[in-house]
Amino acid sequence: MFGKNGFRSSPGLLFAFMDSLLVLTGILLGIYFRFGGDNGFISLGAYLVLRLMLIVLVIQVSFYYFDLYDPKIIRNRKKMGILLMGSLGASSILLAVIYYMIPLLIVGRGIFAISLFLIFIFAFSWRVVYSHALKTWAPKEKLLIIGTGELAKKLKTEILENGSEGFEIVGFIDENSDKIGRSL
Repeated sequence: MFGKNGFRSSPGLLFAFMDSLLVLTGILLGIYFRFGGDNGFISLGAYLVLRLMLIVLVIQVSFYYFDLYDPKIIRNRKKMGILLMGSLGASSILLAVIYYMIPLLIVGRGIFAISLFLIFIFAFSWRVVYSHALKTWAPKEKLLIIGTGELAKKLKTEILENGSEGFEIVGFIDENSDKIGRSL
């Protein structure tokens, strides 16, 4: 995502909030599926909110460190899937260490395994939908590149391959009128 004047900005609070909400939903559905109903929430009642907040925080930090908020990675589904699996694996290891040090916060193996699967599905799907929505519905800033030399061609490929989906190249300006209508 690009902010004003082309400087990179964070994906925003909405993106992080949606990620947190999906992680929390994955955990709650994991508890529900593991225990087959409301009994799981009762049996995990002590410190349930603290446990949920810890898992969401660790996974969110892991998403950040694995660059899962980078627009280039969000557009490349294969790389995003691999990084998402790595991020959830790193989160599992970190949470295992925390659970070893503070056994009171343990959620349970079955719940955690089901939750990780659901979190992967939700996070991957959310990023695919977000990328598609950004391509189709987001307004695009129109760019007019001055020049038709090698630098202009390099700038064009850089914007098309690595730029945000928010840019559209409308043309090139050159002082040589013989180049009108030619493709770069």
